[in-house]
Amino acid sequence: MLVRIFEAETMPQALKKVKEALGPDALILSTRTVRKSGLGVFRKPICEVTAAIDSSDSEEFGQSSPAPNNPLAAEQDELNYQDLWQQPRESAVASYNQHIQGIKPQDDSLKDVRNEIDELKALVQQLAKPAETPAPRPIVTAPPRKLQQGAEVQEMSLLQNELDRLGISDEAAATLEQYAWEKLSPRQLGDPQGIREFLNDAIGRLVSVTCPFKSIGNQQKRIALVGPTGVGKTTTIAKMAASQLLKGTTRIALITIDTYRIAAVEQLKVYGEIMNLPVEVVTTPEQLQQAIARHRDKELILIDTAGRSPRDDMSIAELAAFLGHANTENHLVLSATTRDRELSEVVQRFGRIPLHSLVFTKLDECEQCGTLLNISLTQQLPLSFLTNGQRVPEDLMEADAEAITGFITGSYREKAV
Repeated sequence: MLVRIFEAETMPQALKKVKEALGPDALILSTRTVRKSGLGVFRKPICEVTAAIDSSDSEEFGQSSPAPNNPLAAEQDELNYQDLWQQPRESAVASYNQHIQGIKPQDDSLKDVRNEIDELKALVQQLAKPAETPAPRPIVTAPPRKLQQGAEVQEMSLLQNELDRLGISDEAAATLEQYAWEKLSPRQLGDPQGIREFLNDAIGRLVSVTCPFKSIGNQQKRIALVGPTGVGKTTTIAKMAASQLLKGTTRIALITIDTYRIAAVEQLKVYGEIMNLPVEVVTTPEQLQQAIARHRDKELILIDTAGRSPRDDMSIAELAAFLGHANTENHLVLSATTRDRELSEVVQRFGRIPLHSLVFTKLDECEQCGTLLNISLTQQLPLSFLTNGQRVPEDLMEADAEAITGFITGSYREKAV
């Protein structure tokens, strides 16, 4: 049996090449859509068809050299997740191509193999009908179905489906798929429970967090919340103050420079009266410096800012002037209900202000929370706080890997801050 691989821009063109080279009796062994190395996600995908034809002059499958050892079955060294995030994504495809080379059915199973080939041939004939071929996932493509005697057939599609369900972006998914391909056996890749356990561990290791409240008491902590309009900065400031009061931090001051939004100052003053905390209103960078100086005896100063449009460069520059000399930790507040592309633009435009971490709000309004991982990875910023409701302070959490993983996978169980 003679086996050849044909490539073309579309499936009909690839099948035409098969027919011209091997004749109408050719058997279709497998099909897939791949991207060649070089230009990554910007290179146009091509269709690859593996076909075979009976030939008395060709070697039978059973006479081929034995298939190489499965690299997935071998023990793997522990990988550093951050190193894995930085390395080229094409290595996953190369690893897979090396893995499937030489996998051929044995002589004693040709009958079963031919039955599967007939099924594949019928499937390919359906796919060859005029229709738009679905675009593959960039960077790491789903491995095709493999024919292998004596081992269960496993596919990466189960993991990919789960990542899609969780709202994991293509770039973050490529990293998780590559790691899974190197760490999991074929049996584990086909086990839904094994996939869930893998994701709980992998996401927890991959996400980056910071805990700004841990250093309170050693020196004064100044935290400023910045971000677009309507993301919940003032409410989050109140939650942060209340949670620290409950933990015994009593020397707290609230400062607002949000004099643009109607009733913004009054809202923060109400919170201050309820918690018996001083509230300062400033309108210039000089007044901010003076307010900080007046509260130099405080352990924690929380600064509320006016919401700014990411496209309003002048307003962001004005905000940067306020915080440029205040020696503050600047936390960018984002709504988890916003699309990833827009969130990335917000982070980049607010980058004129030195950003220390990200705060995600409105998690209770999200069906998918994969953006917690997507934006943290692509923007290289840790997460510091999460909010999942309007209650003060119950619906505020200091970010940790377990909580973030729980939100992303949907397994989060509410716990006290």
